[in-house]
Amino acid sequence: MAIARWSPKTSLSPFRWDFDDLFTPFYRGSDIGSLFSDGGFIPSMESYTKGNELHLRAEIPGVSPKDVDISVEDIHLCIKGQRKRPDELSDADIGFEEMSYGCFERCFHIPRDADVQKMRAKYDNGLLDITIPLSRVSKGKHIPIEGVKEEKK
Repeated sequence: MAIARWSPKTSLSPFRWDFDDLFTPFYRGSDIGSLFSDGGFIPSMESYTKGNELHLRAEIPGVSPKDVDISVEDIHLCIKGQRKRPDELSDADIGFEEMSYGCFERCFHIPRDADVQKMRAKYDNGLLDITIPLSRVSKGKHIPIEGVKEEKK
């Protein structure tokens, strides 16, 4: 039985089906999208500031915290890891597969006023929360565009 990868973003598009059918004879049945990506696991991320702390959160269900490495160099924070296929599936005859496995790496710029010596990370129920204290709360600055009349709020 062949493995069929399903993606809600692409597999539901009739145009995508037609496009794949057009090129299938040239690529012997492979999914055209797989030619442009490695098909690995890419965790979803979010960030927010609360008080004087910046939080970066990653959804990494099924990833052991032992398989995650967090590093900071200058203003770059990198999260590397791997979601491994469970051992019980290594010799199984897969009917279909919607889950992604493999190595991942996500890198972000962090503010220069981040206190990296006091950073901490917590893993709970598939969520990795990295807390980065900021030495001062930066509100930023609004930059008006010349020639554009601003509306009062």
